[in-house]
Amino acid sequence: MENIKGVLGFLAVVINTLFWCLFLLTIAIFKLLIPTESWKRLCTKLIINIGECWIYCNGLWIQALHRPRWNVEGFEELDSSNWYLAVANHQSWADIFVLQGITNRKIPMLKFFMKHVLIWVPVIGLAWWALDMPFLKRYTKEEIQKNPELRGKDIKAMEKSFERYSRYPVSIFSFAEGTRFTKEKKDNQLSQFEYLLNPKIGGIGLTLTTMPYIKLLLDFTIHYEDEKRSFWDFLCGRMSKADVRVRQINIPDNLLSKNYEDDPIFRENLKEWVYDIWSDKEKYLEEVRK
Repeated sequence: MENIKGVLGFLAVVINTLFWCLFLLTIAIFKLLIPTESWKRLCTKLIINIGECWIYCNGLWIQALHRPRWNVEGFEELDSSNWYLAVANHQSWADIFVLQGITNRKIPMLKFFMKHVLIWVPVIGLAWWALDMPFLKRYTKEEIQKNPELRGKDIKAMEKSFERYSRYPVSIFSFAEGTRFTKEKKDNQLSQFEYLLNPKIGGIGLTLTTMPYIKLLLDFTIHYEDEKRSFWDFLCGRMSKADVRVRQINIPDNLLSKNYEDDPIFRENLKEWVYDIWSDKEKYLEEVRK
């Protein structure tokens, strides 16, 4: 029975995505063809509404197939008129569906950091582009050493990408661990946490550098009751019991209006602040596991 639910869930994801992509990409094309500011604003609003409809319909099939029990706490102070920087621990591709499901139309749509190569994924890559997801191309120290002209290009690209976000509220989202949690990854990186990977602060730092009007952080901590956490397990309904804690945190003044690339004190203060948040996550995960 679970495998049947998995097949039905997969078909629901594909059909729902393809259906809304038709509308999404059509409006995105018109947005490109008529580059006036008022028209672009209207198209952006329509695209966001379509994205919210896609998320809503995902919620319908999840509810119909799995009757999920997502115990969510901490949404009392949130609203859709604020700009947010959001972070969460990362255990499964299911995290995206959970986070979108609980935040849809309650806060501005989550804008997930995406690797630049993902824009070439058929259909869905164009959909992410139409939804104004931030595609980032980071350069390694070795690449910069070989070609010094690359230094600072990632920040300039982010500034250009994020410029449009000043026109309407958004929630910039980062899985700060950079990858999904496994015990093997935890051991390999010598994580100081039991249930988390060490967080990376690059995306957070660059966001604060390029979007100085963000003053609030949303911290999501997700715990699944079942230890099986593949996307197939999610489609089969094995991850339907979850606890999600949401915290709204004021970003400290000493982390605002700073330059991540050029200010080592800022980077150190940011790392200390993010690690404190991760320590609190660890305590929460220990509590819900008891």
